[in-house]
Amino acid sequence: MLGDKIKLYRENKKMTQNEIANILDVSPATVSKYESGALEPNIEALKRLAELFEISIDELLNDEEDKFDISKINVLDILREQKEMKIKGNLYHRTQVSFAYNTNHIEGSTLTEEQTRYIFETNTILFEGDTIAKVDDILETANHFKLVDYMLDVADKKLTEKLIKEFHKILKNGTSDSRVEWFNVGEYKQRANTIGSGIKTTSPNNVEKDMSKLMDWYNSLKQVTMKEIIEFHYRFESIHPFQDGNGRIGRIIMFKECLKNNIIPFIIQDADKLFYYRGLKEYKSEKGYLIDTCLNAQDQYIKMIVYYLK
Repeated sequence: MLGDKIKLYRENKKMTQNEIANILDVSPATVSKYESGALEPNIEALKRLAELFEISIDELLNDEEDKFDISKINVLDILREQKEMKIKGNLYHRTQVSFAYNTNHIEGSTLTEEQTRYIFETNTILFEGDTIAKVDDILETANHFKLVDYMLDVADKKLTEKLIKEFHKILKNGTSDSRVEWFNVGEYKQRANTIGSGIKTTSPNNVEKDMSKLMDWYNSLKQVTMKEIIEFHYRFESIHPFQDGNGRIGRIIMFKECLKNNIIPFIIQDADKLFYYRGLKEYKSEKGYLIDTCLNAQDQYIKMIVYYLK
């Protein structure tokens, strides 16, 4: 059993559960659950454990036939290849539909997942009964498909302010917001805004300075892990540099940076919206809420990968 192996390797290293917990950025209780078999480590924890024990993930998992060594999968290469194939029923197809549906629904879109899928597959909208859909919801869904494609094209490029602004321009192109001059699509905000139910953000006058600081910090990192990507997301959302669309741009950036750094990407689920907002709101005092939400989303994406690639 995986839990028994973790305990054995830990004891061979003469380490305590507390020491392992500190390395994994989890609680000692979580490590205890790993060892008892009550909880299975996510892919990031497995990678750290394998490095710590100086073994491969295969060895840690004991090469069991029902295990799938996801560490050998290059998700970016697969998504790019499947994008060019232009066929249904693969990881790329599912990623597009799930990403657009969940990220837009978090921001209030009324489109169903079935309608989202229909737009992606046919470039038309499916109406049922007396269903009414906002034109902007439809446009931003179609735009998000284009945004994901563009993100995949540039996923291995350095993250810059220019690139982030281009993301925003693609997302909001043609919407009612783009026809309002002060909205400033593809450029930083001109009016104050908030996160969710009223969390204050950087004032318009300080956005350029704060974004410059954020990019300097991020691009100076010698190594980028899941921890730094989540930290960037929190700081980006705290600035909220655009008039609208910040959440969706922030989440596409996380997906891109995971791909760039060979980390399994993730899609925050609409069902976890409240946990996600709580994570952002309380991040300064308790980082665990946002980190756990992202790790849970990563676990969900791993299940998608296994389903389509195993």
